[in-house]
Amino acid sequence: MGKKIVPIIVIAAVIGVLGFLVSGLGGKASAQPGDQSIDFELQDIEGNTYKLSDFKGQPVVLNFFATWCAPCIDEAPELEAFGKEYKDAKLLILAKGESKKRMEKYISESGSELTYLLDTKEDISKDYNVIGQPETIIIDGNGVIVERFSGPTTKDDLIKMIQEKVSP
Repeated sequence: MGKKIVPIIVIAAVIGVLGFLVSGLGGKASAQPGDQSIDFELQDIEGNTYKLSDFKGQPVVLNFFATWCAPCIDEAPELEAFGKEYKDAKLLILAKGESKKRMEKYISESGSELTYLLDTKEDISKDYNVIGQPETIIIDGNGVIVERFSGPTTKDDLIKMIQEKVSP
């Protein structure tokens, strides 16, 4: 009888874990194209506070970044060019899990002039269900997510996506 009960307990445990995962994920916003963006408030390395809702009425590009991520570093010059040249959207780089000190060092060494927001505890990354990096989310002026993708991008691809997916 003991040998029969072990598989039943294992199956019940697996079903319980799956049920917990499904119910836990079910209550969370999906942050996919067509969804309303999730407002947040983060600080940059100088202590200035930024809220996503402050940019209502204009397109916003959220880019989730980490200094140890090779594709993020490879993508950085393209984002830098986008940030300097394209003024029809606000680019916010969310430093996922990064400390202020590490971001200060990166910005100093790279000479970056972009807006880096400290998502040190990865709360915003979790709200947006961001697992890897780089990951980019494009939000229209009404706060609706219109594009989401993983992996590095280019300045030209970002501009093209914004022009195609964001209504004026």
